[in-house]
Amino acid sequence: MHSFLVTELEDGVLIGCSLNHTTADGESFWHFFNSWSELNAGHETISRPPLMERAQIPKELHQVHFPLAQAISRIKAKANKRSKLQRGEISSLQALVGLMWRTITWARKLQGDQITACKVAAGLQKRLDPTLPWEYFGSCMLFLSTEAKVGDLLGQDLGWAARALHETVLRETANMGWQWLMNIQLYDVNGFESNDVMVASSPWLEMYGSDFGWGKGLAVLSGSANKFDGRISGMDLEVCLLPHVMAALELDEELLDALLPSY
Repeated sequence: MHSFLVTELEDGVLIGCSLNHTTADGESFWHFFNSWSELNAGHETISRPPLMERAQIPKELHQVHFPLAQAISRIKAKANKRSKLQRGEISSLQALVGLMWRTITWARKLQGDQITACKVAAGLQKRLDPTLPWEYFGSCMLFLSTEAKVGDLLGQDLGWAARALHETVLRETANMGWQWLMNIQLYDVNGFESNDVMVASSPWLEMYGSDFGWGKGLAVLSGSANKFDGRISGMDLEVCLLPHVMAALELDEELLDALLPSY
C-alpha cells in the first residue's frame, strides 16, 4: 500500500509518504519523490522518466563491484589505520557503522558470550556489472549481516569492527549476479534480534533534491515503521534506541571522541 499526506503548518509544509519496500528501494523512492516535486513546481515533464520495462535489464550480470566512498572523516582514517587491510580500504560508511555498532552494543550492557549482528541494507543497482539503468524503478537491494560475539566486538578496536563489515560486503557481493535477481526473497523482520543493529538508507540517495516550489527541504525523518530499537537511518544520522540505551550511548567515550575530539 502506498499513501501520501500533505499537512500545511504555520511555518512550512510537511509531506508524509509510505511505500511498500517490495515495490521500490530507496533510490527508486527518491526518484519518484523528486519527479513529483518537479511536476508540482510547474514543470510539464519530469527530467528522468522511470524505466518500467524489465526486458531492458541485462540478462547476463557478472561480478559485483563495491564502490568505496570518498575519504571524508577522521573516523575513516582511524578505521583504515587500525584495520590493516591487505587490499582495498575501509569506506566512510563502514567506519561509521562499525563505530555505531560498537558503541550501541556497549550501551546495551550485553554479556561477552552473547551474539550481536550488524545488518546493513545494500543497494545493488550500481554494484551489478553491468549496472542497471539509472532510471530503473523497483527494489534491488538486500541486507548484509555481520555477526560477532559481544566480547570480541568490544574487546577489539574500531578497525576490527570496520574490517568485519568490509569483509562481509566483499564476501556476499563477490559472486552475485542475474541469478540473485531471479530468486528474490522477502526480508523476514522477525529475524531482527534485540542485540542487533540495522542500518538502512544511504548518503547517496537524492534526499534533498526535491523542490515543490516551496523551497528546499529542511530535514528528512523516518516514519514509525522505521523506528525501533537498534535502527540507524541514513547518514544524517538518525539513531533509534530504547531510552536507557540512548542515555548510556551519550556517555560513551569512543563515540564522544569521534564526534567531539576536544570534549
